[in-house]
Amino acid sequence: MSIYLDEKNPSRHKPFQDASPDIVDYVRYLEVIAGKSANTAFNYYCDLRNFSRFMKQRRGLVPEDAEMKDIDPKGLDTAFWGSVSKEDIYEYLYFLNQTCGNKKSSTARRLASLHGFYDYMVNHASRLEQDPTAAVSPPKLDKVLPKYLTADQARALLEATRTSSDFPERDYCMAVLFLNCGMRLAELVGMNMEDIDLAGRQIRLFGKGHKERMVYLNDACVEALDLYLQKRGCVEGLSPKEPAVFITRRRKDRISNRRVEQLITGAMKAAGLKGFSTHKLRHTAATLMYQTGNVDVLTLKELLGHSNVGTTQIYTHLQDAQVRAAIEANPLGAAQGKPGAGSPSTPAAGPDIPAEEGESAAAGEVLPDILPSLAEDFDPES
Repeated sequence: MSIYLDEKNPSRHKPFQDASPDIVDYVRYLEVIAGKSANTAFNYYCDLRNFSRFMKQRRGLVPEDAEMKDIDPKGLDTAFWGSVSKEDIYEYLYFLNQTCGNKKSSTARRLASLHGFYDYMVNHASRLEQDPTAAVSPPKLDKVLPKYLTADQARALLEATRTSSDFPERDYCMAVLFLNCGMRLAELVGMNMEDIDLAGRQIRLFGKGHKERMVYLNDACVEALDLYLQKRGCVEGLSPKEPAVFITRRRKDRISNRRVEQLITGAMKAAGLKGFSTHKLRHTAATLMYQTGNVDVLTLKELLGHSNVGTTQIYTHLQDAQVRAAIEANPLGAAQGKPGAGSPSTPAAGPDIPAEEGESAAAGEVLPDILPSLAEDFDPES
């Protein structure tokens, strides 16, 4: 049976049954008891199915030349899961790294799926007595600062959504909300008309695990939404009962995650921007607000819908990187060699040397004020 999530209605999906009964029960526990989102449960489900295939091959339950993707993940009982050892887990992590080429973050996520599964089997379902993952720590992750757009790049993107789209009011509005509210992609796609309160200048969002929060709308967001909703109300053939805020022009129903990604990527290309994903717009909003809006980290945590302030603190590190870059840019900062050793060494490259092609321009520069409203420049007929 094919397995999929309906991204327009992620809570509605085919039952997760293409795996061992223990895994199916665990995924149901994640959704019903633990309150995880359908997307999170699905990702864990896929991870555990892949681990099932790996263990079948490792234990010789399938032909040696069997392709991993062709191995049936079903047929493993509780006794089998109890026979998995710590060495099996380490071998799986090695396989992910060396054979599959997974990044450390991907490997850590897959290990987290195993940790959660065995925690359920031992402590919640009481089906096993030992947890082979208990002493296995995730790989140490590299500290990577989030990539974000400068304010000028963000303005260029907003302009591109108005000139390179067949539905500019919609695409401009989506970009404005991404860049001003720091929404996740799924949050924007999942917005319903009843969630918008333009008079109160706020939107209700449902984040990971269906956690509800209210997000304030600034002038740019209010104006962009007003322009788009007027246009949306004139779309011929749109059902008055359609709940989705953002719709497709052709099918007149909720736009999909993938379609939004395509539209934003197209606008990025039109604006001459490379290497930025839709999620980077969330990073951009957070960076602008933290560095130029005098927003403290706890307020930013609530605005972004983070469960842990540790997730939000990465934006405080951006400022540290800027301070370090300022020190490095000092024209007196080049090493001069030992005193009396002859002519000074060639100065290090200074701030006037342009970045290499493909490098994010001014990734650490001090950002100007929060994105202004561009609605007054918007021509509805463009």
